[in-house]
Amino acid sequence: MFKKTLVVAGIALAVSANAQADYRWEIDGAASRTNVDIGPEDGDIDKFALGGSFFLDAVDTSKGPLSEAAFLDQASSISAGYVYTDLDDIVEDVDGDEYKIGGRYVLGLESIPLIFEGSYSRITPDFSDVDTYTLGFGAYLTDTTTVVATFGNTDVDEGGDTDFYELSVKHLWNLSSGAIALEGNYGSVDVDDGDDVDVFNVAGTWYIDNNLGFGARYGRFDNFGVEVDAYAIFSEWFVSEQFALSAEYEYSEIDDTDVEVDSFAIGARYRF
Repeated sequence: MFKKTLVVAGIALAVSANAQADYRWEIDGAASRTNVDIGPEDGDIDKFALGGSFFLDAVDTSKGPLSEAAFLDQASSISAGYVYTDLDDIVEDVDGDEYKIGGRYVLGLESIPLIFEGSYSRITPDFSDVDTYTLGFGAYLTDTTTVVATFGNTDVDEGGDTDFYELSVKHLWNLSSGAIALEGNYGSVDVDDGDDVDVFNVAGTWYIDNNLGFGARYGRFDNFGVEVDAYAIFSEWFVSEQFALSAEYEYSEIDDTDVEVDSFAIGARYRF
């Protein structure tokens, strides 16, 4: 009888631990400082962000790295966020607010799960309002591989509108301990009476275990002969299954100029 009680208690604890690890809500916050060095002049950009996501079903966290739980579980969600930006000594002191809402829905077909995405954001700097809409469509080619194509439009008050397109790919390999994730995207901005703006990024993350990951990213921006290279390193550590801390450093430079940009960001997120 005593042994049966221990077995039943053990099963109950295992089920309880798994239920506590799963989540429906996620709240995140971040702060960053970017230093722009323009020859003898420089300035700072400070950003503070707060956001949250609600998942239509509980997200299973047992399939791999905790950072990739929603991706691995093919989760559907609705998100909202706010970003405050303060530009010091860059042309002039400018403050700005950004409000955004978005969502992802995964249609779990047996043959190939389909991905539908959408977002809206409004940026309100002191001098104008900027509205951006995006619509995305893609699929899970495998349980750990996605391809998504996105169309977007940005409308600047009294400044016209601009269309842009993006194709993104992501794949994750689960290892005997931890995992490796690779992702990349290519985007093009349609500019009236000029060359299109081309942007691409590629990033990789090595998850030592399910709680800790280190990554690196390279990006390139090309427009009218102006080329910008950006390099970044980042990390996220889940202190517990519910709470994570993150940090990122990025350096970018404009080719054939003295302009250099350094950015450091810290963040946190909590799940329940």
